[in-house]
Amino acid sequence: MWLRPLCHRDCAPLRLGAPLQLTASCREGRVSRCEIFLEPDIVVTVSVIEVRMLLITGASGRIAQRAATLLAQRKLGLRLMTRTPEQAPKLDGAEVFRGDFAVPATLDDAFAGVSAALVVSGSGKPGERARLHRNAFEAAARARVKHVVYLSLQGASPTSKYPFSRDHSLSEQYLAATGLPHTVLRNAFYLDMFLNKFDDEGVMCGPANETRGAFVSREDAARTAAAVLADPPGGTHDVTGLEALSLADVAVRFSALIGRQLHYQPESVACARKRLSKMEPDASRVDLSVGWFEAIAAGELEHTSDTVLHFTGKQPMNFEEYFRLFPGLLQPLRLGS
Repeated sequence: MWLRPLCHRDCAPLRLGAPLQLTASCREGRVSRCEIFLEPDIVVTVSVIEVRMLLITGASGRIAQRAATLLAQRKLGLRLMTRTPEQAPKLDGAEVFRGDFAVPATLDDAFAGVSAALVVSGSGKPGERARLHRNAFEAAARARVKHVVYLSLQGASPTSKYPFSRDHSLSEQYLAATGLPHTVLRNAFYLDMFLNKFDDEGVMCGPANETRGAFVSREDAARTAAAVLADPPGGTHDVTGLEALSLADVAVRFSALIGRQLHYQPESVACARKRLSKMEPDASRVDLSVGWFEAIAAGELEHTSDTVLHFTGKQPMNFEEYFRLFPGLLQPLRLGS
């Protein structure tokens, strides 16, 4: 007895044994109608129910957890992979696998049988993370995952001022080299990254000049990732906020929310490096801190997009909407008062 998808005539038929399982493999992961060959000249056409498994890596992180929660609400088949399974969200019907990008042998079970995978950035120093991501992409290729969604950064390029954006650019190249269908979501810097940029006096120093950035909320990034994983479109998409803000604008908007005056103080790259090197002996961390501001100054994040609206059906939240929805995030700034 044989089962063959009708969606594409070149998809291989599946030999059926006992017990009978009405499933078949399609190159696009979508099987809606099949032919059952009972005998050489007896063919029965049947409808089958598609069963899809979605994988989210880095499932202990904030964006991954929120995306997983949104997908679980839609009753989609869900598998969560993390180095710390005890910290994964407890979601009805979701499978939890331990997996570590740095240990390729732990990845194959997590990626097996997956229709689409959301690969969230791993932890590592600049220059290391791209290699870790390549391990994940290669595991996806071995498992013949139908589609990979990768969370990158807006402005990712080999010449970016921000070391992690250069890593993301290399990661995107590794993903393309697998030949797997994929979607790249290039998230802008997150709004709550600013929360630890102000000192005890309420001043944020950095070489960003007055250039604007289309900073995005983690909530919008998570909603977009969930929507795209459920129905991957392919291509590369910038995920940004609704408006582009200068760092002086950011300080003013935070001040209004917490009732305390905050300020942005531009400084040169040389001054920033000298100041941070006194507090941080690790040169790579200084490069990250300074490069973050330099990427903003270079205009790598100044362009807004309609990606959030296009994939979620909702406009991105503005600055005030996000922090009023999650007021606890502002506590570090209030503690400095």
